[in-house]
Amino acid sequence: MPTQTMTPDQCAVDVLTVIPVVTRWLRAEMRHQGQPHLSLSQLRVLHFLHRRPQSSLSELADYLDVTRPTMSVMVDRLVQRGWVHRQDDVRERRRIALTLTEAGTAQLEQVYGATLTQISQRLQSLSTDQCQQVVAGLSVLSSVFAES
Repeated sequence: MPTQTMTPDQCAVDVLTVIPVVTRWLRAEMRHQGQPHLSLSQLRVLHFLHRRPQSSLSELADYLDVTRPTMSVMVDRLVQRGWVHRQDDVRERRRIALTLTEAGTAQLEQVYGATLTQISQRLQSLSTDQCQQVVAGLSVLSSVFAES
């Protein structure tokens, strides 16, 4: 069998084609899990705060690549739901530290766990080799696009 050489341009087209499909599926799956008002971005905020408690609004905005006013509105909604807690930073008076509440942690675990289960079910038809290829590809993408 002849091997086709994949160029970076062809690879870029595939990345731009596949990532939005996966993202749309994730959004739809989250809505299906009973959280129609929890966006993928909000889930990413909960996940970020789980990994980095006491983060600032600016850190979150940088992570999601949105403006601070946009992030402020998103955080306000999460605070109103009781999933995020705002607290004055004892070290810096002008900084607000954001943390997950117990309810926020429970929400993250519920949605994240249910979504992982659905992803796993989708991947059931793949062979062990195919699963390893997916993981290897994701690892490569992660290293290329990792946050600095």
